[in-house]
Amino acid sequence: MTAYDFIFTKKSPAKYYRHIIFWVAQFFFWTFWTTGFFLGLVQLLKSGLRFNGALILHAVYTYLIVYYFSPKYLETKNYKKFTLSVFTASLVCYILYVFYFINFFYGVHNYFEEFKQNSNHQQLLVTWYFSMNFIIEGPPVVCAMFLCCKMLKNYYIKMDEKQMLVKENAQAEMQILKAQVQPHFLFNTLNNIYSFTLNKSPKAKELVSNLYEIMKYMVDDCNVELIELSKDLKMVQDYIELEKVRYGKRLDITIHIDGRYQNKLVTPLLIIPFVENAFKHGTSKMLKDPWIKLSIQVDEAVLHFTLANSKPANEIVNGNHGIGLNNVKKRLELLYPQNHLLVVESTENTFTVNMQIPLYNMQEKIVA
Repeated sequence: MTAYDFIFTKKSPAKYYRHIIFWVAQFFFWTFWTTGFFLGLVQLLKSGLRFNGALILHAVYTYLIVYYFSPKYLETKNYKKFTLSVFTASLVCYILYVFYFINFFYGVHNYFEEFKQNSNHQQLLVTWYFSMNFIIEGPPVVCAMFLCCKMLKNYYIKMDEKQMLVKENAQAEMQILKAQVQPHFLFNTLNNIYSFTLNKSPKAKELVSNLYEIMKYMVDDCNVELIELSKDLKMVQDYIELEKVRYGKRLDITIHIDGRYQNKLVTPLLIIPFVENAFKHGTSKMLKDPWIKLSIQVDEAVLHFTLANSKPANEIVNGNHGIGLNNVKKRLELLYPQNHLLVVESTENTFTVNMQIPLYNMQEKIVA
């Protein structure tokens, strides 16, 4: 069992061992606190066993407050009963504590009868002395130490649960966003195929074949957190080829892919929404000379993606336009909250996207 498991487990007997360790630590702490600088080790332990007999009182008071009054009154917001119960328990504990130490002190030194014979002023001073001890090192202090340990542990558990919940919510949201990309992409592509089938064009068969390859990639390969970059780039190229059939020679498209992208891993379906957006809101609206320039530079650990396309002067396109771009922005924020770059610029005739995302080495992920 690890130290983490020992501290945070709720299973027996580990949770009982934690309490034993706490009270043993209390014994040694208060023993050294009171007489540790004046006695030898043997005498210190003997004195501690006698002096720390009050630890039983400490334990009863602590468990009564923490495990009875708190759940019964404090957690149910019955503050009056909780305050009254704590006050009563503290008063009873104070009387027993002072009586115990007066009896202990005078009993050890055979002065118990002398205490009775002391003046009221002397009795008051002795009682005051042990009353101060009750405030400084009595059961309320020990109970506060116990509560601090318990509250720190509960705080850590709550923070850990909160982090897990945030992570699970992020993963769930990413799955939803990722699922939204596919029908959105397919919707636009099927529209293209439908337009060719209406005209009974032989190119419809070619489009269906390209769509099959894209569908196969989405269904078989994309249900993972990371995919080979080479597969993702091939899917993008297949999509571009599908769109080029639609535009023919009218479209001026330039694709430049540079760098060693083999054995690199990337989050799937981050690139395709931008490419799809370039066709949907750019070239498809251009009556004359549509163009697209795609540049992908692969460094050792970073993918540099730049996409520029023409657009009509009256076409309003920005970073919040369309379901696909919104999904990509949200996914990037969830996947790489402080480790990505996305700059979207729209001018009168040009729409440009610059994106930088981390890449992972395939061998390192396999080893991990």
